[in-house]
Amino acid sequence: MKSSWKLLWGMKSRTAWTGGVGALALLAASVLMPTDAGARPVKQPLHPTVVDQNAQGRAVVSIHRVGKRMQGKMMVAGRNLAPNSTFGVSVAGVHIGKFTTSGAGSGAARFSSQPTGHAQFLGVDPSGSLLEVSDDQGEDVMEADMPDDTQAGDIQCCLPDECEETSPDECAAENGTNMGAGSCFPDPCPTTPPSGDIVCCVPDAGEGDCNEESAADCAAENGINMGAVACDPDPCAPVTSPNVVQCCVSQGDQGEQEGEPQPEPPDCEELTAADCTAANGMAIGTGSCDPNPCGAPPTTTTTLP
Repeated sequence: MKSSWKLLWGMKSRTAWTGGVGALALLAASVLMPTDAGARPVKQPLHPTVVDQNAQGRAVVSIHRVGKRMQGKMMVAGRNLAPNSTFGVSVAGVHIGKFTTSGAGSGAARFSSQPTGHAQFLGVDPSGSLLEVSDDQGEDVMEADMPDDTQAGDIQCCLPDECEETSPDECAAENGTNMGAGSCFPDPCPTTPPSGDIVCCVPDAGEGDCNEESAADCAAENGINMGAVACDPDPCAPVTSPNVVQCCVSQGDQGEQEGEPQPEPPDCEELTAADCTAANGMAIGTGSCDPNPCGAPPTTTTTLP
């Protein structure tokens, strides 16, 4: 995997954007060519919110096996953003890093489970979670629902020296321990000897969302490993302004079924009350947009005579 990632981690963010979106797509394609059978590369466009409708971005993620352990890398890149500004990156409502844009309004954040250089620590598999890029006021400027690439029905299976994503029957046949549904990154299997404690952010856990525990316990709770830091000050606290709200924005129709248009569930964006009103959205309170707190729009049923 080292050679396939050299291009991504060694290249400056401004170079990746030379020539616009096409150059980034070319970069992503070269990066995502798997050289490991266990690699799960994903590239996902980031969609702009009402805060900055000209913003463009992309997230590139690879969860891959190195030896008997899973490792992860991610790049989050944006352009047409406010120049010389700092933007935060969040997964499942938890702030995991940041990047600063150039004078041209482009920038990128690099993450790795084994960070070197300017890469930031990656302690979560973003698959199936909401990824958000927010400005210094905590408003979302870009976001994307990352695809969930886990095989339906697979579980985390702890074997004597590794974690495998496999079916419950195959896990039992190998005398493994079923740890439930989820990813093998981060590794949910206990280590021998036990590793030191890390800080774990558990999304939607309320006041008890920050725990100092082992990496395996954090993974078993579907938490986000923040690395060897402390819970004071709380790294899990939302990085938002008091004026930012959960804003439910209608997405219009999602096609037709039996001749009737089918409404798409409202999208949730973290916006100021003023921007929410400008987007014709509905403010429902403060908090994270992951999971989406905006209920499905009401549907009508026509009874034939």
